[in-house]
Amino acid sequence: MSTPDGPGKDRKPVRERHNRESPDVRRKSLIQATMRSIAKYGYAGTTIGRICAEAQVSRGLINHHFDTKEELIRQSYKELCDEWVFQTRDTVMDAHRDPEDKLRAMIRVSFGPALFKQEYLGIWVGFWSAIGKSPTLKKLNRELYRQDREAYRKIFDEIAAKRGRPIDSRRASITLIALMDGLWLEWCLDPKGFTAEEAVAACLDLVTKTFA
Repeated sequence: MSTPDGPGKDRKPVRERHNRESPDVRRKSLIQATMRSIAKYGYAGTTIGRICAEAQVSRGLINHHFDTKEELIRQSYKELCDEWVFQTRDTVMDAHRDPEDKLRAMIRVSFGPALFKQEYLGIWVGFWSAIGKSPTLKKLNRELYRQDREAYRKIFDEIAAKRGRPIDSRRASITLIALMDGLWLEWCLDPKGFTAEEAVAACLDLVTKTFA
């Protein structure tokens, strides 16, 4: 990789402890180190040197598993997106679950302790700052947004059918996602501004008004 190392103060003693680990485990470790670096230093400040320091590995190990820094960043964002889908949908979706219960569960988990924390939100904000400049990240983000929108749209349609009250499910989904993203960003800027419980309540209030 041609990306320069970060400042020398960010370097840590390299301890190659990965000889017996599988390639998948090594790649996962490097991806997680990249996410931690983005949370600490932002996208622009995440250099190969800082990733090496976070993972406590040499540059050679990164070069062995990823052709470029951009590929490592792409894989890291894809991993983040996949984790988001698992946490917010795969863990709460059940074909036999009441749709209103599913919607409440999706909202609550989005502001639950596994996701609604400073470090995790910092990773997202770091990536968001780069999406407009990276066609690859933009494509991944567009697909994640489409999946989220369609998941919420389907649940809104199910609730509307249950209540016998048609709504514009696409618009409702767009509005709810925008509110959730806005709350995430605002809390990341000022964690003392409101609590997770207040964020959940605000989203549930929006859902109630949607069907009022």
